[in-house]
Amino acid sequence: MYIQNLIQRSKSCISNSHLFSLNPIFYRTVKLFDEIPQRSCSLLNSKHSFSHERFVELETCGQVFHDFFSWNNGISSFVKNKQPEQAVGVFKSMLLLHDQRPNYVTLLSVIRAVGSLNREEMTGVVHAFAFKLGVGSEVSIVTALLGLYSLHNDMMMVWQSFYGAEVKDLVLWSALVNACMKNGKFGDALNIFRDMQVSGFEPNYVSILSILPACADLGVLSLGKQIHGFCIVRGLYTVTNIQNSLMDMYAKCGVVECSILIFDRLWGKDLISWNTMICGCVENGYPKEALIFFDKMLKSGFQPDQTTIRNAITACSQAEEVKFGYGLHCYSIKSRLEDLVSVGTALFKMYADFGDIVSSRIVFDCLPRKDMIAWSAMISVYAQTGHSFLAFELFNQMQSANEEPNEVTLVSLLQACSSMKSQEFGKIIHGNVTRNGYSSNVFITSALIDLYCKFGQLAQGEVLFNYLPYKDIICWSSMINGYGINGFGDKALETFSKMLDTGLKPNGVVFTSVLSACSHCGLEDEGWKWFNYMKEHFGIIPGLSHYSCMVDLLSRAGKIEEAFRFINEMPLQPDATIWGALLAGCKTVKGYVEIAEFAAERLLTLDPENTSYYVILSNIYADVGHWKDAERLRRVLTEKKLRKTVGFSMIGSLSLEMNKEGVLEILLVSAQDIRNPNFIGKPCYYVIAHCGKQEVRSKTVSGDHKKAVWNEKLVLRFPLSDLENMAHLKLKIMDTSKFSNDGNFIGETRIHLGGVITEGTDKGFVELKPARYKVVLEDDRYKGEIKIGLKFKKLGDVQPTTRECVNLVHEKKSLRSMVKTIVSLWICQRWKFFYLRKKPDATDIKKQ
Repeated sequence: MYIQNLIQRSKSCISNSHLFSLNPIFYRTVKLFDEIPQRSCSLLNSKHSFSHERFVELETCGQVFHDFFSWNNGISSFVKNKQPEQAVGVFKSMLLLHDQRPNYVTLLSVIRAVGSLNREEMTGVVHAFAFKLGVGSEVSIVTALLGLYSLHNDMMMVWQSFYGAEVKDLVLWSALVNACMKNGKFGDALNIFRDMQVSGFEPNYVSILSILPACADLGVLSLGKQIHGFCIVRGLYTVTNIQNSLMDMYAKCGVVECSILIFDRLWGKDLISWNTMICGCVENGYPKEALIFFDKMLKSGFQPDQTTIRNAITACSQAEEVKFGYGLHCYSIKSRLEDLVSVGTALFKMYADFGDIVSSRIVFDCLPRKDMIAWSAMISVYAQTGHSFLAFELFNQMQSANEEPNEVTLVSLLQACSSMKSQEFGKIIHGNVTRNGYSSNVFITSALIDLYCKFGQLAQGEVLFNYLPYKDIICWSSMINGYGINGFGDKALETFSKMLDTGLKPNGVVFTSVLSACSHCGLEDEGWKWFNYMKEHFGIIPGLSHYSCMVDLLSRAGKIEEAFRFINEMPLQPDATIWGALLAGCKTVKGYVEIAEFAAERLLTLDPENTSYYVILSNIYADVGHWKDAERLRRVLTEKKLRKTVGFSMIGSLSLEMNKEGVLEILLVSAQDIRNPNFIGKPCYYVIAHCGKQEVRSKTVSGDHKKAVWNEKLVLRFPLSDLENMAHLKLKIMDTSKFSNDGNFIGETRIHLGGVITEGTDKGFVELKPARYKVVLEDDRYKGEIKIGLKFKKLGDVQPTTRECVNLVHEKKSLRSMVKTIVSLWICQRWKFFYLRKKPDATDIKKQ
C-alpha cells in the first residue's frame, strides 16, 4: 500500500508541459527534478535547456554520452566530484532526449545525488520511480533508500523499506543498524544487531563500527566487551577505526584504563585516535592526563584540529592550568582556529573559569559569527559570576541579532533573576518560557520552582511542580529545597519519600536539600537518620556540603561542643562554610568563647579580608563582658585598614545604601526608523529623560524623516535614599513644532534600572555599551529604535582600576588583560608554552 502512496506522491508533482512529450514514459518523474537550479553546465539547465537555442548543445551532449555505460559513468562521476545538481541534470537529459532506459546502477547514483542535495520531497519520488522500473525490491536499492530516509529522520519509511526487501543481506542489516544510530534509537540498534546474528549473518567491519557507539551511549559495557572479544577472534582488532571505537566505548562507560591500554598498543594512531583519548580523559575527570596526551600528540607530529583544541582548552579549565591555557589561545590564533565559534566559545569559557571575565567578554566580542551556543554560554558566564544585569543586557543584544533563546539561555536568565532578587524580571522570563513552548521542560521548570520558592511564593512553585507530567531528580530536589528554605521541613521530607517511591535514586544534591531542610526546621533526628542512610543504603559518600548542613543543624540546636567534635572527626578538611556555621552557633548560644575563637582563627586563615568574622567574634566578647578583647579586635581592624561592611536594606528588588549618592550618565547616540508627523519643513528632534523626580532635556538636532543623531551625554544625579522612585528611566522623543511650544510626541522607551543600580552600588561602577531599545507609542505600537548607553557610579567609592563591570568595547585599559598578552605571544615564531625559555649564552649577549 505504501508503494502506491509513493507513486501517487510522484504524480502529484506533475504539470502539463509539452516539453516532456519527447519521452512520455518518464516525463511524470522528471518534472520534480526541474526545481533544482542548474548553474554551471548550460546543456543541463532546467526548462530553458529544452528551447530551440539550446538544441545544438543537447546534440553535443548526445555525442559525449553516446551509449548506456557512458551515461551511467557521467552521472556517477558528477556524484563522486560532489556535483549532485549536475548529476541530476544529466539524468534528466538521459530520460528526456535519448532512448536510454536507466537501470538500478543509474538509480544508485541518483539516490546518492538526492541525498547530497538534502531534498526530502524528492526521496519518495525516487523511491516510486524505482518501482516503476521494477528494481524497487533490489537489495542495493533498498539499502540506499534506507540511508536516504534516515537522513530525514523518517524511521517509519526506514522500517517499511527494510521489511519490503525480498532479500536481506549483511549490508542491509548493517545499514538498518546505522540508521537507528543516526536517529538516536540505540536500544533498537542493539536489538537489530542481535536479530542479524540470529538470522545467520556474522557481523563484519561495518557492523562493528555501527554498533559500538550504541554500547557507548547506553553504557552497556558487557556487550562492548563481547564485541571486543569477537574482534580479536575474527582478526578485526588490528583495524584502526575499530580500535578507536573501542577506546571511545570504554571511555564513555567510565573505564578509562582500558582505553589507555588499547591506545598504547595501537600502532597506526591517527588524529581520531588522539582526539578520542584526549576527550575520554576530559569527560572522565582526568584533565592533566588529557594535557599529557596533547603534548605527546604534538611531539608525534600530528596537527591538532578544532576538536583537539576545544578538548585541550576544556582540560585546562578543569585542571586550572592557566599558563597552558594562554598557550593554547596563542596557538589557536596562529593556526587561525580562534575565529571558529566552537573554539572561541571554549576559550571565553576558559577565561571565565580562571576568573577573568573581562578577557572572556573580549574573546566573545571578537567572534565573527556567534551561534546559539556561544550566546547562551556567555549569558551563563555572567549569571554564574554574579554579573546579573550584564546577562540581561547581553540577552537583549542576542534578541537584536534575531537569535531565539533556548532552554540553556532561559535557565541562566532565571539564575540571574534569583541573584538580583528581581521578581519582576523572573515573571518576564516565565512569560518568555510559556511563549516559546518550554513549559514542560524539566530543567526550566526546576529553575522556576527554585526562583519562586526563594521569593517566598511556595504555592506558585507547587503549581509548577504538580503540572509536570514527568519529574526528574532535579525537579524533586528543587521542590524539597523550596520547602526547606520556607520552613516546611515535614513537607520537604514527605516530598523526598514520594520521590523514593517513584524509584528514582537520590544523588548528593538531593541529600543536600534534605539535610538543609532538616537544619532550617530543627529536625535533628531526621537529619541524623538521612545523613547515615546516605552511605549505608545509597552508597553516597558525604561531601563538604553535607557536613556543613550537619554542623549547622547541631549549632542551631545549641549543641556547640558536639558540633565541634563532629568537625574534628570529619574525614575531609573543613572549609569556610563549616567554620562559619559553627561561629554563628557560638553567637547564638553564649558561653563558648574558646570554640568561637578557634573557629574565627580558622576562618581568618581561609578568608583574611572578610571583616564579618571580626565583628561576630567582637560581639561574642561583648556578650560575655570581655571588653578588652572586643576593643583589641576593633584595633586590629583599624591597623589592617579593614572596614566593616556597610549595612543595607532591600527596597523592592534593589540594594540601597542610604547614605550615598549616585550619578547616572545617559549616552544618547541616535535614533532610527522614527517618523516625523509634520509634513512641512525639516524635522528637529530632542529627547526628554525622566527618572523619578528629575527631568533633563537634550539638545535639538536636525534630521531626516527616519533618523536623528545626538552623541550627547545626559546626567542625572540623585541620592540613593530616593532610589525606590527611580527604578525606571523613561526617554521621550519629541519633534519641535512651529504651531506648539510643547512639541510633537514621537514615541518613548522605558528602561528598568534595577540591575544597573544593584550592580553599581555593589561594585561602585557599572557601564553598559550603547545598545538599541524599541521606541513605542502609549498603545505599544512600534515607532522605531533609539541607541543609548548607560553608566552608573557611586560617588566617593569609585575605583576604576579595580572595577569588575566595565564597557568591554570602549574601555581601552581593559585591553591590557591577558588577551593582549596572548596576542603579543602570537608574534613568536614557535609556541613553546610547555617549556622554560632558554637563557641566552655569552655569544648572544656580545652580539647584542
